[in-house]
Amino acid sequence: MTRPLGRTCVALLALLWTSVPRAAQEPAFVVIVNRANPIETISVNELRRIFMKQMRMWNHGETMVPVDWDARSEIRGVFSGQVLNRSVREMGDYWVQQTITQGLTPPSTQRSARAVLRFVASVPGAISYVPPDEADDTVRVIPLTDR
Repeated sequence: MTRPLGRTCVALLALLWTSVPRAAQEPAFVVIVNRANPIETISVNELRRIFMKQMRMWNHGETMVPVDWDARSEIRGVFSGQVLNRSVREMGDYWVQQTITQGLTPPSTQRSARAVLRFVASVPGAISYVPPDEADDTVRVIPLTDR
């Protein structure tokens, strides 16, 4: 009899955990740009278009340089799901298709927050994402909006 009760408790805890409002949880990443970039905010849709190379120029005329994380990193999986609405594997398939049909290449990748920060800090049009506690004053954190 304790086994069904235990399963019920586990199911109830899982339901409660998934129903916690997103705002109460710390975000998995923050969006960062080069300090010279004048952009104030960015929408999820714009970020998706940048990382899928459907947008290539900032409003101020600079070329956009999206920088992704290594495909095996946990943060990339979260970013791909939340922003790109695809898994890392699905994005790999997307880039194969884009390379063949459009001649586009995927964003360059880095393996660590330190490498991402260094790249974004040194390239004027760069944009990427890092865990919130990794962002430093060499880059600017840009608020992510729904629109």
